[in-house]
Amino acid sequence: MISRHGALFLAAFAAALLVQSGSAVAKKSNRLWATVNICDTLRYPNQMGVRASMPGDGSRKRMYMRFRAQFFNATTNKWHNVKGNGDSGWVLAGSARYVSREAGWTFSFTPPAAGSTFTLRGAVNFQWRKRKRVHGKLRTVVVRRTQLLTQGGQQSPVGADPPGYSAATCDIH
Repeated sequence: MISRHGALFLAAFAAALLVQSGSAVAKKSNRLWATVNICDTLRYPNQMGVRASMPGDGSRKRMYMRFRAQFFNATTNKWHNVKGNGDSGWVLAGSARYVSREAGWTFSFTPPAAGSTFTLRGAVNFQWRKRKRVHGKLRTVVVRRTQLLTQGGQQSPVGADPPGYSAATCDIH
């Protein structure tokens, strides 16, 4: 039989282990991803949709995403950020109290010249922010950040066209 003191110690140990494993899950999570879920369809002509997910950690942090469209320049063999409407700005994905949160952004493009193709992908920046006292004033600070490029293979992203579509890049014709 465990004493009351021993039971409290075990409960505290289990809670600490749960918090630690929760942090490890957030760092090595399959809940952190970005994908192209719309690419120049009949319903969304000349558009690319990017959807992403980020893990929460059960805290009061707020989670933000920034979506950027990038185009491939075949002459330089490099990716470049799309100027103008190629940046969503920071989008609130939600509270880190949840296991994960998803958000998305759809970019519209002028159609390419006849016979040409735009090859595009998404780049998503992720930030976890919390309120913290800094020099006696309450401020919002970034406590974690990372970035991903779009990849295919996500299971049925919300809002995909066609349903279940997930790709790393998008060709607009």
